[in-house]
Amino acid sequence: MKQINTFSFLLSLVANLFSQALGFDISCNSNVAVYWGQNSAASGSLPYQKPLRAYCDDDSVDIILLSFLYILKGAGGYPVLNFANICDYTKNSSVPVFPGTELMHCSDMGADIKYCQNKGKIILLSIGGATAQLNSDAATFSQQVWNLFMEGSSPYRPFDDAIIDGVDLDFEQTSQMDIIQFANNMNQFYKTSSRKYYITAAPQCPYPDANLGKLLQQAHIDMAFIQFYNSGWCDNSKYGLPRWPESMNYYMWDEAWHNKSFTNANIKLYVGAMAGTGAGNPGSYVGPDFFAKELKELQATYTDSFGGAMMWDMSWAYDSTPNFATNAKQALMAGSKCSSTQGSCCEKRAAEPSKRRRRRSS
Repeated sequence: MKQINTFSFLLSLVANLFSQALGFDISCNSNVAVYWGQNSAASGSLPYQKPLRAYCDDDSVDIILLSFLYILKGAGGYPVLNFANICDYTKNSSVPVFPGTELMHCSDMGADIKYCQNKGKIILLSIGGATAQLNSDAATFSQQVWNLFMEGSSPYRPFDDAIIDGVDLDFEQTSQMDIIQFANNMNQFYKTSSRKYYITAAPQCPYPDANLGKLLQQAHIDMAFIQFYNSGWCDNSKYGLPRWPESMNYYMWDEAWHNKSFTNANIKLYVGAMAGTGAGNPGSYVGPDFFAKELKELQATYTDSFGGAMMWDMSWAYDSTPNFATNAKQALMAGSKCSSTQGSCCEKRAAEPSKRRRRRSS
């Protein structure tokens, strides 16, 4: 495979810088993040997830998390990706794999990533998932992530010259890799660039999270996409009930924020939800209208820490009636505030979310 083309790489970098100036603003409290890539709605007999690009004309979503890079060290020492029905060499022999590895070459996804970034969205690569193999060392793996997906150089570029906007850590079991060191390494790489990168985490809602709690306390993390589902007492379904241990516990995360328990004192906290009854434990599911009401109340109450909504996953969100993502975005825009000067552009951009319906587990 050929090396990344330098001219094309620079054009992509400039385009990404321009799109970020017009799009996502981390300081806003009305952002919507959605996981894409696992086609989970197919298990509910719903249409398969569409290619990434199909969702990016809709202003409802600000952050798309590609899920997952699920094996840190596979054949040849390279990581392995899985995006279900999209770019899967095990089901489609025409999907190329880099020699000596199980690392897929997903050129179409690379083009879609750039398309979505030009629409003002940021694209993060989520690492982990429920079935992840977390078997690498931090130094090797962080260098690989930088080289394969960001501004480093490698003959093996899964998305060609497309540059992702950062990584998300969704570690749902004990890691054989030092994730704190990994995060610190990535933040050091980020400092070498004029481009803005992010590192995020997806903890379970019990505070502190068993697998990511120390990471949040000891490494700079920009956003936490808290999974208020599949965890029993702190699920969204408990919102509005008496306080702990009987109710959804965003307030515990907010108290930690105010007590400066996180390395990044300005970390933004997102409320995660299942976007469909079959996206996880059905008992954790709340409908789009309940979730919208919950978001509005949390946004108004927790004015410092609150960043927006997260949902699992895109295939369920876009097969809900009403559209789960659009419904959440409309609810959040009513109380939208941004502390940066970029905020005015974002409020205008998302004031009237697209009503087009488009068509995917943790």
